[in-house]
Amino acid sequence: MAMGPGNEAVLPVQILSYDRPQYLGQVLRSLRGQVPHGAPVALFQDGAYNPHSARWKAEPADIAACVALFREVFPWGQVHESLVNLGIAENYRRAEEYCFRQLGATQGLFLEDDLVLSPHYLAAIRQLLALAAADKRIAYVSACGDMWAGLWRQWWGRRRVAHMRENWGFAMTRGAWEDEQEFRGRYLQLLDGVDYSLRDHERIVAFYREQGYQMPVTSQDGARWIACLRLGRVRVSTVACYAQYIGALGEHATQGYFDASGFAATRMAPWPQGQLRAPSEGEIAGWLAAETRRFTGEYRPFY
Repeated sequence: MAMGPGNEAVLPVQILSYDRPQYLGQVLRSLRGQVPHGAPVALFQDGAYNPHSARWKAEPADIAACVALFREVFPWGQVHESLVNLGIAENYRRAEEYCFRQLGATQGLFLEDDLVLSPHYLAAIRQLLALAAADKRIAYVSACGDMWAGLWRQWWGRRRVAHMRENWGFAMTRGAWEDEQEFRGRYLQLLDGVDYSLRDHERIVAFYREQGYQMPVTSQDGARWIACLRLGRVRVSTVACYAQYIGALGEHATQGYFDASGFAATRMAPWPQGQLRAPSEGEIAGWLAAETRRFTGEYRPFY
């Protein structure tokens, strides 16, 4: 893997995009100042026409605008534009395979087009990845933190980590990704030949039930949660918040949900991430127990 100034490992950044240039532009600009010129940044742009359902699912002009924005902000970046509509699960699969197989990276950051980053986001992610490299029980990391916490609470927890909620703005190691492929591959087989937005929810829920899990979430996020738990691993975030979710409208989002969830009121920490403490044995055990209860008993959303 390439090395940057000071001999730190360069962190490849993969950005997943669809049809929301009004969001993507904000995300790209928030990232640009944290990425040295020439560092590996790639856009994975989904397409408009889905051959499985024979539907045009997006405006080609919006997709072209997303590609143009990326080329403007990251003129050296790599663009992987799909000719057809893949859906988020397949788009993630090709982004992960590019990062970990084609580039051979040992770590990678994956961003969607609706998460605006603090100027301190990548610095926090690098600290978290160092924890993951030292403890294989940490599979995913994110610096989204507590998006509802006031600044005093964030300052109090500036050196602490907590268990992740959503898989937003996540990074992971190649080893964790490789270990999840058997289970996540079986989930992806259930999507073969199907328009992702028309996936067979009952079939996916039944698949989870056969594995001993009560999981009503059929998106690719749910498959990650279960794959991680099956391996006895955890997803870790900062307590301080270094990102703001802006996706009021999208594949799985509505303005009503966005407003009710209070995302617009997020206050990002204005200070750099403090030196993080590794999670204790008790914290990891508690997080695993909580995830087990969530996905084997009565499922409850994260918030």
